[in-house]
Amino acid sequence: MRVELATRWPVPCVAFAATDGWVASVTGVNEGGAISGRSNPAASAPRRARLGDVRSHRPPPPRDGAAFEVLESKLQVPFLRPGLVRRTGLLNRLRRASNARVVSVIAPAGYGKTTLLAQWAARDDRPFAWVSLDRRDNDPVSLLTYVTAGLDSVHPVDPGVFRAAASASDTMWSTSVPRLGAALASSPKPIVLVLDDAHELTNRDCVDVLEPLAKNLSCGSQLVLSGRAENGLPLAQLRAAGKLHEVRHGELALSDSEARTLLAAAGTKVSKAEAHELNDRAEGWAAGLYLAALFLEESGDPGAIKSFHGDDRFVADYLRSEHLSDLKRSDVEFLVRTSVLDRMCGSLCDELLGRSDSARRLEALEEANFFVVPLDHHREWYRYHHLFRDMLRSELERVEPELVPTLHRRAASWEEQNGHQEAAIEHAAAGGDLDTLARLIGTFSMPFFRSGRVVTVERWLGWFDETDLLVNYPAVAAFGAWIHALRGRAEDAERFAYALEHSDPDAPMPDGSSSVRAWTALLRALFCHRGVAAMRADAELALEELSPSSFWRPAALLFVGVGALLEGELDRAEEVFAETAEEAIGSGGIYAGVVAHSELALLALDRDDLARAELQLTQAREFLDNQPIEEYLPAAIQIAADARLALARGQAATARELLVGSTRLRPHLSRAIPWFSVQTSLELARSHLALADTDGARTLLREVEDVIQRRPDLGTLPQQARELRAEVASAVSLDDGWASTLTAAELRLLPLLTTHLSFREIADRLYVSRNTVKSQAISVYRKLGASSRSEAIERAVQLGLVDMPVSPGPGFTP
Repeated sequence: MRVELATRWPVPCVAFAATDGWVASVTGVNEGGAISGRSNPAASAPRRARLGDVRSHRPPPPRDGAAFEVLESKLQVPFLRPGLVRRTGLLNRLRRASNARVVSVIAPAGYGKTTLLAQWAARDDRPFAWVSLDRRDNDPVSLLTYVTAGLDSVHPVDPGVFRAAASASDTMWSTSVPRLGAALASSPKPIVLVLDDAHELTNRDCVDVLEPLAKNLSCGSQLVLSGRAENGLPLAQLRAAGKLHEVRHGELALSDSEARTLLAAAGTKVSKAEAHELNDRAEGWAAGLYLAALFLEESGDPGAIKSFHGDDRFVADYLRSEHLSDLKRSDVEFLVRTSVLDRMCGSLCDELLGRSDSARRLEALEEANFFVVPLDHHREWYRYHHLFRDMLRSELERVEPELVPTLHRRAASWEEQNGHQEAAIEHAAAGGDLDTLARLIGTFSMPFFRSGRVVTVERWLGWFDETDLLVNYPAVAAFGAWIHALRGRAEDAERFAYALEHSDPDAPMPDGSSSVRAWTALLRALFCHRGVAAMRADAELALEELSPSSFWRPAALLFVGVGALLEGELDRAEEVFAETAEEAIGSGGIYAGVVAHSELALLALDRDDLARAELQLTQAREFLDNQPIEEYLPAAIQIAADARLALARGQAATARELLVGSTRLRPHLSRAIPWFSVQTSLELARSHLALADTDGARTLLREVEDVIQRRPDLGTLPQQARELRAEVASAVSLDDGWASTLTAAELRLLPLLTTHLSFREIADRLYVSRNTVKSQAISVYRKLGASSRSEAIERAVQLGLVDMPVSPGPGFTP
């Protein structure tokens, strides 16, 4: 069993894959342990392009509405070779299980999970929306974006669903899941949604979202979860409800007759009894049985059956001793050293190994049915079978452990140069290259944050979240402080800002600034810890020391304008805001652009210049149109200004609708950015008061007072708060119960009430006690005029506080 390529390559893999039921000779095992047959060269796929072909590895443009580039290879049903044995019994069982809302295929690597599902896709009349998951999808934004893209590959999805997915970290339950659920429920025909390698999902939100996705599938559709272990997947409730069809490793195991066929095709003639003995030891594991065939062939002794044991240790030892030992050193180096890659293409392997024939080598490996799995239909990207890669990684750690960091660093360099920023960051981290890692995070944390990948960015920042380490990487400290502030997390923002303050003040920064001092001054201005006068001075210092081309300049200008505004210099403030808005256009400064235009609109409203206010708000919205996250904190002040404009025009209903929309952002208005939170809340409170909703205004004023108590030196804002409080005290309330009195804590709770989560589970996610959640829920019910959780959800949907949770598809009962 050898195939002659440029060198002597072993033919290892046996793959199960399906055609329409005819059996060809078996040659090996591919990903998942599927049995594959020899194919006629005339019927095989066309030869792929050779190394000399020019290919671009740059990622394609994002799908319409998607926040980041979607890898199309992750959405393709795996390729099945022509001429294969299909497992008729399992396929028939899957096709008969159409009443099951969820199908789980759980088994260790090597049992044929992926290929069985690919066979099913080839035989089922329904379209398959396929998503191949990896560890980078353990982020609700990535997961929901790929599920949306998978659905979009079956039938077009509104770009608004992609935009909602980008906001999943903050509005997952109020916006993202309901919109995706609606898209699934409205599918014009039944589909099968496959999440392959679902064991990669460990983030609680990622796991929790699977059940509502299953509930919202259209009639006749199914969700398939395939992986190595349940890992907390929500199968118990579905199992109890009789809505789960399970395929376990015992059912994936080969029968004795299938085992004998596999062994015979691999060149090993055995009796029924011997096939039974080997299959019993391998427990039907296709990968193990194929290795048994190779073991017996190498030994040349039929009695060697007694000494075969199909455990993982044997597999690793056997592959190492019987296959790697037969190869030339250069061939072993190729396999072992490329095992650091999750996925690979020719030029990436060339960069890693300093060679120029990797594309041909990968193609030869795949055509020889080695443990290489193509990831696209034009054979550009590949990965190793998981078991084989594990063995190769073990070998690399054994023989060349000192080379592992170097290989990861080379991979990081190639991935960065070819536009794969996330992969570059992962390789830099795996290679322990903190300097490169910090540079990459400093470069890409804000773009990823703006695309909604908050969980991913927070994981990156977590690698540096020790003061002694963080002080050595001021750019990471600065971006971490900024991002946590935009999330309303004051303690985290202050911790990162502290590290920045204690960094080397003379270190050069990635924006071209000659020292840390400018960035430190900018963050001090944002936080306004030392009062408005110091804020203004810090912002002016930042402007002096920032590089002329720095992306921070619009923000520094904005803070100069805010300082002037809060010190009562309205003309100067308006002048600086106009300059900020102009500079933000060319630099992509979304935060500065939105806030500057909104401030200009508020100043125009104070002069009753409605036309100018409308112009400024239109320009603010244009900045937000280019922002993939729907609920982005700077939008809060734009909404507040929009509500005031609507009231000035006598459009009370529009103003109320805008105020309802602002509730989704209010939980992030905290002392992290005190001047912004207080000013925005005061503007919202004024609109509530104008609508005779004094209770809503009082709620906002209480939140304002909480911030002012911690940050009292906010210029004119405390006086504005006192004056507004006096107006509210003397006003007559005409409140009609539209939930404006919900506090920020209650607004954080409300979207979670729409889920299947219990109060205890909600408490875990909010880091509070169950009693706190229960008390807040009772308060929410009272304020919404509801007597139960379901009534509260119905009322919240009517008011527009959350998007409508989609009803489960026909036939589903929880």
